[in-house]
Amino acid sequence: MRKIKKWLAPLLVSALMLGGVSSALAQDAQNVLRWTSPGEVTTMDSGKSYDVISGEAISFFQESLYRLDAQSQPIPALAAELPKVSEDGLTLNIAIRDDAYYSDGTKITAADVVYAARRVVDPATGSQSAKDLSFLANGAAVAAGEAPVDTLGIKALSDTELEITLTAPNSYINQELSSSLLAPVNQAFAEAQGANYGLSADALLYSGPFALSGWNGTDISWQYVKNPYYWDKDNIYFDVIDVQVVKEVATGVNLYEAGELDGARISGDYVNLYDGTDDLWIIPTLRMTNLELGVSSSEPLQNLNLRKALLYSINRDELSIAILNGTDAPAVATIPDGIASNPENGKSVAEDFGGQIYYDTAKAQEYFAKALEELGVDEVTLELVTSDEDKQIKEGQYLQSVFETNLPGLKIELSNVPSSVRFEIMMAYDFDLALGGWSGRYDPTSYIKQFETSYEHNHGKWVSPELTEWVNQLETTDGLDFALRWEHLRQANQYLIDNAVVVPLVQASYTYLITPRLKGVVTHVLGTAADVTRAYFED
Repeated sequence: MRKIKKWLAPLLVSALMLGGVSSALAQDAQNVLRWTSPGEVTTMDSGKSYDVISGEAISFFQESLYRLDAQSQPIPALAAELPKVSEDGLTLNIAIRDDAYYSDGTKITAADVVYAARRVVDPATGSQSAKDLSFLANGAAVAAGEAPVDTLGIKALSDTELEITLTAPNSYINQELSSSLLAPVNQAFAEAQGANYGLSADALLYSGPFALSGWNGTDISWQYVKNPYYWDKDNIYFDVIDVQVVKEVATGVNLYEAGELDGARISGDYVNLYDGTDDLWIIPTLRMTNLELGVSSSEPLQNLNLRKALLYSINRDELSIAILNGTDAPAVATIPDGIASNPENGKSVAEDFGGQIYYDTAKAQEYFAKALEELGVDEVTLELVTSDEDKQIKEGQYLQSVFETNLPGLKIELSNVPSSVRFEIMMAYDFDLALGGWSGRYDPTSYIKQFETSYEHNHGKWVSPELTEWVNQLETTDGLDFALRWEHLRQANQYLIDNAVVVPLVQASYTYLITPRLKGVVTHVLGTAADVTRAYFED
């Protein structure tokens, strides 16, 4: 039967250069895991990372205060223990472990975490994830350029003592502190690199179990080489993890069957082909796959009826079963099912928010007819941007067929581009339609916040004072009042659907072929779906 991870339960000592590792030694290593990436990495700079592919790459070599175990619970990483929390829930004291070192032997201190956090929110950095640290006191104000960087709610009391001040009590704070945005950055090293920081393997220092090698910004293959200075190196078993970008599923399967890969992402008919084998892993996640709408840049999509026509013309059950082989679940809301439940009756998102997103061809056509009349045209042409990997290409082709069939007069032009280019297009806020995904964070607010007016990843540049107010309440005054939080989540979700700000499609799963002799793989519902940093071969 399928090896399906249950929902929400889911020594080489290298010659070190300045933060980099000899690729020649990496190639000579014997204990090697051969792994894949589904696309090019946009950045290896943990302070600027914003997409899943880059985040997964960074997770191999940067260590944050905490990491998540197989049950998605935070456990100490760079921190020696879980935070000590003040009675009012606003102040955290965190001890940094004494044996934490970078890949060049430099000691990691609390000041490095402070610098990392300040660097993310500093407008001069241009991080596209600055608002993700708004849980830190003054975080939003600093990111908006309205407060000095040194007023951010984080400071070093000593080399091993960190104090964090929160905007409001936060029940998700330990998960938030596992973010790679808080991975330590050595200020002297970063400033010496200047504009080159993070643009190549040699322009980074590594705090995690591996160091990056053989990557110069655009490479489609690279290595992670074991970091001999890592505090937990005795529990890191591979000398090298050799990674190559594989976009076509057939290519990955062929390499896997030939024994040239130990793990490969698959989709489509290959899921059924390997059904019943020990090689198949299906990992459900909290990642939403959405059709994003470039409202600010696409004049036709400023029409509400056109957006609603798109929303109601998609049969999500068909998309899930016929195109995605049932591995991805039909979306029930803008918030993923399973992330939280109604505190008063225990109902899930599907049970409590469900019924808002459904398939109705007649209603879609009615909305489309109104849209054409209001726009004063007989037809509309929109470009749909997807990544050039198999799964997104198929999803894009399905949407093209559905829209053109159900909405006569609508023409969809497909543009399949490298994932890094798709990210750049969306972050330039200049597109019609784009197939996107959103992993958010463990706080459901992060799925609503994506469309808040000032948020960097509000790709359609949707403007809504109401949505801003809901997000502000969720992140501040709601505090630990879970009933009030749930009601605000419900209202914000309803608003997004009523205004067709986004078209939710499916809730994603990641599907892998993994050699059965690979043990110690940890799965996550958010972040890196299959974490192999502590994996090992068992013959």
